Formats: sequence, C-alpha cells, structure tokens
Amino acid sequence: MTDLNTSTELPLSRQPEADLAVTVLDVGHGNSAVVRDGSTCAVIDAAPGDIVQRELDRVGCKHIEHLIISHSDQDHAGGGPQILLDPLRTVGTAWFNTDAMKNTRIWERLIRAVHTRYRSGGFGGHQMLHTETSQTLHCGRARLEVCHPSFLMAATGPTETSPTFGKLATNTVSIVVRVHLEEEPAVLFAADMDAVALQHIQENGHQLSAPVLVFPHHGGLPGNADPQSFAKELTELVAPRLVIFSIRGGLRPANPNREIMEGVRLAAPDAHIACTQLSVHCHEESQLVTDRHLAVLPAAGRKSGRSCAGSVTVARVEAGLRFDPPLETHRSFVDGGSVTSPLCRLPIPGPRKASNSVGREKATDGA
Repeated sequence: MTDLNTSTELPLSRQPEADLAVTVLDVGHGNSAVVRDGSTCAVIDAAPGDIVQRELDRVGCKHIEHLIISHSDQDHAGGGPQILLDPLRTVGTAWFNTDAMKNTRIWERLIRAVHTRYRSGGFGGHQMLHTETSQTLHCGRARLEVCHPSFLMAATGPTETSPTFGKLATNTVSIVVRVHLEEEPAVLFAADMDAVALQHIQENGHQLSAPVLVFPHHGGLPGNADPQSFAKELTELVAPRLVIFSIRGGLRPANPNREIMEGVRLAAPDAHIACTQLSVHCHEESQLVTDRHLAVLPAAGRKSGRSCAGSVTVARVEAGLRFDPPLETHRSFVDGGSVTSPLCRLPIPGPRKASNSVGREKATDGA
C-alpha cells in the first residue's frame, strides 16, 4: 500500500529518456498531453492543476510552440490560463475555436488570458484550428495533424440549430489531433468527439489510424449513440495497439463505460488497454495501490493511491515506438492481483445490433 505522505518516484522501468515523444498525462478527469522533440514542446489540452507545468519543467521546456485547446469544457481548457500567463515561458500560438454557447467563468478566463498575454509579450497570438488551416503545425520532428472539425463546422461552432448541421454540441466540434513522430502516425487525441463528429470525419475522408488511441470523453457515453457500436467503429478505424482512457479513480458516473469497453475489445481484442487511474468498476475506492509500476513522470493518481497506468510516454526510437511504463509492466500490475476485477479483462461479449446507426445519432454535450 502506498504511504500517501511519501513520494515514491521509483518505477520498475528505468528507460533512458527519448528525445522525440508524446506524454499522455494523468491529470485525473481531464485530458492533457505534451509533445516534445528535445526541449521543443507543444501542449494538447490543459486540464486544471499543476501536472502539465510539472512535466514542462521536467523536460526543460521554456517555449511552447503550440497550445491546442480542443474545446471549452473545464477538464480540457481549465489549465490554459495558467500556461498562458506563466512569465517563465513563451508561447508561439494558442489554437482554439470559439464557443458562443459556453458562458462559463473558465472559458472567459481563457479568452482574457490570451488577451492579457498578447499585450504583455512573449506570445504569438491566437488562431482558429480546423482541417483547412493553412499552417502545418510542427514541433521539431513531430507534426500535429488536425482531423476534425472542418472549417464549416468550426466556423459554425456549437449551436442549437444551423442550416448546414442542425444542432452542434460542444463535444461534436472538439478538435481531434493525430500526432506524427518523424512522419509516422503515433497518437490520436480524440478529445470529446461523439458519433456525429465521427460521421463527419468519415464523410470528409480523414484517416484516423494510429498505434495509440486516447479514447474520447474519458470512455463516457457518446451522446445518444449506442456506446458499444460507437466504440467499435472508432476503434476499427484507428486500429490501435494501445488504448488509453484518461480518468480519475473513484469519479462517478464511473468511466470507462462498460459498453464502451466492450466495443473497444470487440474491435481490437489484442490491443493493450490502460486507464490513467483505477476505475471504480475495477477496484474498490477505499483500497489504495502502490505506484512503483509507474514511469518517472508527474501523475495525479499518486497522491490518491488510485494509479493504474499513470502518465504514459510514447517515444519514437530506432526500433519503432517505445512505451513507458512498458506495456508488460502495466500488464503485470493489472494481472498480478493488485487490481480486484479489471474491466479490461472481462470476457469479450458477442456483438449486438445497435438500435440506430451510430453516425446518424444526435449528440448531447457533457463533461
């Protein structure tokens, strides 16, 4: 059992640091990732808290080439002002799309932080981000490809009704990014995309395949669509080796949703599945676990004793992709008795027919 008063930054794996990598951070319920080539960095989503800042400090990042905020929900945008207003770092471009329906304090703070930082200097400004954006987003040898939304959907923005799309929820217009390392797809960040967004991506012919999928909406329900069918269709398109669910252990409603997990496993039965923290589906909230299997990275689940995979680094090395913590280490943790009833190890159910077509369902917004 973890002593919560003692820091245990001693992983089983002590792999040398790779220069070209993507780190999917355990920020609890939220999404944040740092793309880096040496000390050249980009940030994809910024959840509240200090985990992103700690990782930027760890890798020695003084300048953020790109700060991408996928959409206006707090668990993706809440840490944006902290990054933008940090006097110790400069920022190239902040990329996010407007959301006139989102009347929240955190969204106002983000907009005001952009304005304040622009006036104070050390900032290249703000731009919208969509599939027709003319600028190619590079971070050293990493390339950030925008797979969604299109210009028409981004410019329309979340709305109750529009002539082209009808109702658009905040989640529907989430920015979906595929990160390439040395021009090879590595990680797909699906933000909170729903079934309407997935249909739009397919209609526009964008490819989603990547070895790693950070599953959308933390494994929560995809609007009104059938969860299993949505998860199966998305996972088949991505064909991942590793699926990551970014969750906070003990949070209710419990993610990942069981039907979502069923769909993922039906589509990719050999893929490795890792949650950043332990779901209540898998382990009693009162039972703490050790963190000795984690990589030496900032991870929110350490203090709460709820770490599962923690923060995960996907690095490009000469032999291909390398994961830290190694998939074998995480597999041993899950299968070695530390986790009571891992959801990702339950028998794979047989496929069933969804009540409606996944692509035709209308989504609802939600954090």
